[in-house]
Amino acid sequence: MPRTRIRRPVGPPPIAPREWAVALTGAATLAFSAWGFGGVIAWSLHVLLVGGVATLLLAVFPVPGHRSSEVSSSPAPSLDTNGTPSHFSTFPLSHSRSSGIRWNGADGEHSNLKNILRLIKSPVFWFGGAFLLYLLIGALNPGIVQLRDERGWWVEAVEPPFGVHLPTSVQSDYEPMNAWRVFNMHLAAISLVWGFWAGLRRRKTVLLVLWVFVLSGVGMAGVAIYQHVSQAKEVLWTYESSNPQFWGSFFYRNQGAAYLNWVLVTTGCLYFYLAKRSREEGQSGGPHFLCVCFIGILAVSVGLALSRGGILFAALLSTAFLGLAVLQFIGSGFGLGRLLTIGLLLAALLGAGGVLAYRAIDWAAIEKRFGDISETIENAGDDARALSSQATWDMAQDRLWLGWGAGSFRYVFPMYQRNYPEIYYRYFHKKKQQWMGRKAYRYAHNDLLQFVAEYGVIGTGLVGLTILSLLGAGVRVIRDAPLSVLCLTLGCVAAVAHAGLDFIFNSPAYWFAFLGGIALVARLSVLDAERS
Repeated sequence: MPRTRIRRPVGPPPIAPREWAVALTGAATLAFSAWGFGGVIAWSLHVLLVGGVATLLLAVFPVPGHRSSEVSSSPAPSLDTNGTPSHFSTFPLSHSRSSGIRWNGADGEHSNLKNILRLIKSPVFWFGGAFLLYLLIGALNPGIVQLRDERGWWVEAVEPPFGVHLPTSVQSDYEPMNAWRVFNMHLAAISLVWGFWAGLRRRKTVLLVLWVFVLSGVGMAGVAIYQHVSQAKEVLWTYESSNPQFWGSFFYRNQGAAYLNWVLVTTGCLYFYLAKRSREEGQSGGPHFLCVCFIGILAVSVGLALSRGGILFAALLSTAFLGLAVLQFIGSGFGLGRLLTIGLLLAALLGAGGVLAYRAIDWAAIEKRFGDISETIENAGDDARALSSQATWDMAQDRLWLGWGAGSFRYVFPMYQRNYPEIYYRYFHKKKQQWMGRKAYRYAHNDLLQFVAEYGVIGTGLVGLTILSLLGAGVRVIRDAPLSVLCLTLGCVAAVAHAGLDFIFNSPAYWFAFLGGIALVARLSVLDAERS
């Protein structure tokens, strides 16, 4: 009996259900990073972990069904009786009934083997996988154990099960911190990146995830402003914070401001991509102007947070965005009439944002927060953060190549902190004429040095190579999307510089969004170059 055939329109095949599943799951998880209390609560970190791993599994997990390779990946149109192409091509009906075809799509780009091979061929798979393996060995190979009694806690050295020539860690409780908790943070972020890289093959799905992430971040910025104005006492009106200077869903305003700055970077990349597409299509307007409004809201929220590092880098990023926007405006190639229209619209948006920022931000509070800049520079060497950075470097040098282990900082740092009385003791008792108490440092306030202290040169190098492999994928196609890739590169440089002054990379939500955002923008640039 002859096989029944159906006629379908010629053109790009519909997006595979597998790709929709990857996009929607990844988008929902990225959006949660803005609302999940920074990932510092165990359950919120686990939500990010489940979302990241689920995104990866949806991208590569084999689905039973007929092989999709029998279906042409670029079906040719059929010919009518006159020999001219009709607008339809034919596919076997039996293939359309296959569960594998339905899940993987009709173009064969999501077959069970292709996505896995696409991931394996990517450098980010090998660098990210090597780093996760490095952390796993360290977690299974504790060289220090935390002990407790009624007097408090202390640490003692033990013989590592696999020896001292492999990565080690501190054996401690999952709450508040140990190597397994840090491993889960990195597994969540890297699995999300792998899922995006293997499972997203269309620009439409990548743009969907980017829009969801940006809208979620802007929404969090607005909620943070409202909480500030209403003088909310709890984070998202839910959790009491031991730190009264929270911002939005983040218990630490510095991390909240840094997260919003990264959303600003991603919004800028989206703006330049959409503006380029609008120019190519001969349009004078487009959704990219909405991104300008979003950048204004994000900048105002960072300003109100009164985070010195956040404000500094928000100003630098906003200035860079304006400079790149002017370059794109000059080189747009539109006629004088359209250039004038676009220029007036952009100027109106920027002017409205400037007025909003001027009225909303407490400039006197910012001036007080920054203090005397010249005095701050002169006394920088005696600053508590400078001293903690020096103590962290002392800690790193004793195990420079392999580090002390993921999550080990708060347990090992006190041994080096005592060499700096200014940051070791809590206060000076005037009557007793002696220093009293001890300051507890959870983070070094310098992620770059803390990474070296915990992961060593080898582990930190693997982290750097993972980021560079993602960024490099976008840089390789910079001719096709110059301003988007340049905006992403400047944003990454700003993020790394900010991490040298604070502990933003130790925020699970920020780290998750940071790696996910780089992967999405780079992936969009690569896909756009492939189809140009």
